[in-house]
Amino acid sequence: MKTKNCLLIIAIIGAFASNAQTGLTIKSGKVDSIPKKNSKSSIWTKVAPVSVTVLPQNITSPKLQKSTIPSVKVTSINDGITIGFLLEWTDSTKDIFVDADKFCDQVAIQLPMDAAQNPIFMMGNKNGRVHIIHWKSVWQNDIENGFRDVKEAYPNYWTDVYPMAERQGDGSMGKYARDVSVKDYSKGQGKNFIPGFYAGNPMSIFDRKDPSEECIAEGFGTLTTQETQNATAWGTWENNKWSVIITRAINSSDPQDAALPEKTKIAFAVWNGADENVSGRKHYSMWNDLVIEK
Repeated sequence: MKTKNCLLIIAIIGAFASNAQTGLTIKSGKVDSIPKKNSKSSIWTKVAPVSVTVLPQNITSPKLQKSTIPSVKVTSINDGITIGFLLEWTDSTKDIFVDADKFCDQVAIQLPMDAAQNPIFMMGNKNGRVHIIHWKSVWQNDIENGFRDVKEAYPNYWTDVYPMAERQGDGSMGKYARDVSVKDYSKGQGKNFIPGFYAGNPMSIFDRKDPSEECIAEGFGTLTTQETQNATAWGTWENNKWSVIITRAINSSDPQDAALPEKTKIAFAVWNGADENVSGRKHYSMWNDLVIEK
């Protein structure tokens, strides 16, 4: 039964591939420097952008039945050492929080580890690994405005005590939520009460330096955070539009990073938080050609 289901999914993907937009070429123009946070820099105008159609992911759960983002405008430049991508799309709401009923805006690029293998564009396949760089607005908000803890999300929240939050570490001087700093609480024995942080889960970082996550994948459900994070990203929301810059080294020494020859493939994914886009409920593109002017 599992084999039949896999074959059905592959057949559906093939049908989508034959009907969707294909054959786009994104050229990464050579420039002197890359503005990693300034999407309004005139440097980005030196290369013509490409409008990439994105489709609702309705092949596997969780599915997105209705598309709210039709396309992403992509501009790429490089200085011979670093390559940058400016991704722009229309979004009438700035969604930067995650809660039980809130989801954040996100965007990602996907590169094949080996373009000659031509892995499936939907997160690769077994022995067809892909490299994904994923920007999350909620992580950037943590960097810009400080980690959003319970007291920021729910200012009227009340609790008894936070054990191990005080210097003594024996719980004899417990504090209320409003008096506890997450950075202080994560020190000493207090971290024993924050399992994700204690275990080193990359989703539980309080003092992020960059709002992107580098991952590898070999198909649905295999997304894994890379051991080393080399990429950078930064987003700006203005006039109902997101502008996100993603950069990485052209020639990376990290074996988990995709090789970037003069010509390879690239795909994109984008999430609309206001429409409850999360995880696989997203908009995606097919593979596109990426040509790097070196």
